[in-house]
Amino acid sequence: MTSQNQKHHASRRLDDLITHCAQKLPKHRKQFWKLIYVIRDKTSLLSPRAGTAYTNPTCAEQIVRSCERMVRRRYNWQRYPEAWVPPDASPFVQMRSLVQHLFDQYAVPNFMASVWWKKQYASWELALYLHLAKGLSLRQFSVLNHLRITRRMAALFMQAPDDLRLIESIRWGHVLSLGGDDRLARILISQTCLGMFTRDEEFWETVIRFLIQNQPLSAEEIVEMVRFIHEQRFEPAEIVWGRGAGDDPVQPEFTLRGRTLMSLRRHQANWRSELIEKGFMPPPHVHPLDFPWQRSEISSFRFEEEGTAWTIDELLTPRELRNEGRIMQHCVAEYISDCARGKTTIWSMKCHEGKQKRRTLTIEVAPKAKVILQASGKQNCTPSVKVSEILNRWAKQESLWYETMA
Repeated sequence: MTSQNQKHHASRRLDDLITHCAQKLPKHRKQFWKLIYVIRDKTSLLSPRAGTAYTNPTCAEQIVRSCERMVRRRYNWQRYPEAWVPPDASPFVQMRSLVQHLFDQYAVPNFMASVWWKKQYASWELALYLHLAKGLSLRQFSVLNHLRITRRMAALFMQAPDDLRLIESIRWGHVLSLGGDDRLARILISQTCLGMFTRDEEFWETVIRFLIQNQPLSAEEIVEMVRFIHEQRFEPAEIVWGRGAGDDPVQPEFTLRGRTLMSLRRHQANWRSELIEKGFMPPPHVHPLDFPWQRSEISSFRFEEEGTAWTIDELLTPRELRNEGRIMQHCVAEYISDCARGKTTIWSMKCHEGKQKRRTLTIEVAPKAKVILQASGKQNCTPSVKVSEILNRWAKQESLWYETMA
């Protein structure tokens, strides 16, 4: 294809793209075409030229995409596009200048401009830009209420380097506000899970403070520490410990409180043996599904009547809970983590008639309060009168109470 044909082909593809975009904007079509006209009249951003990067329509697509987003928010325009004077600079700087011309009552950090044309974005990112353009603080932005943003953190966010993305800039300001430096912030942003918002920002702040207090550390050790902490506290044990360990984390209550740098290093090296020794995880010869948790102080129950025996026994391993859930066709297997931590107990009532044995009821009891929280038959059905009578006998024996018990 000749140079002239390349240019003609690129021009047609770009025109088709602009027309397609305009068709999606019935309420804003006039303003959209006006913005396209201004860009074409004052710059070469939408003028495909053979032998340049703009032969590839990807760059032009970003510009058209940004025009669509800007027009959809034209009620936030502070100035008319016709008054824009583009700088003699790169396409990125020119587009940033257009965004700032249209929206900025107050200066917005340069790194924020890219949210208008990047392919993957969240609507809250554009909303934050408009929020800042009105002169409002990051702390006043309701979408980020789940983050504990201090005055210093908000001020540093506004000073973040231009090469960072939006979320990275928030983390950068976070690290520096706690006393860290640019090096630590960039390591955390680029090489760890802290480059994004996390499930537990309050916990991760304690990790960042720990790293700041123990500087200098090599980049490799910082990355390894964060990875280790994330795996222990948040990743499923099935992945970290091995098959059969379950979906809950190995150390969901992991904390750096009271730890020194040396103690953390020791724990990283010996965590498996330490957890086995403390009884948190099974030794090598025991399958994780058969590793029992501590028995509660509530006793089991047995009652015989006319050749029929009734028993109520505590379920003490993940496998027992899974079997109970499978046979009784309910979700009791989801209580493995709570049972292992002693937050609740699960009991199984069985009826023995001769050599036959059948499960009749699954019971949840709060061990400290000694309260029967729920009692369900197969497929969560209501227990029969006879089964309820047996349950009441056990409750009386162990001084348990149940608000809805007959």
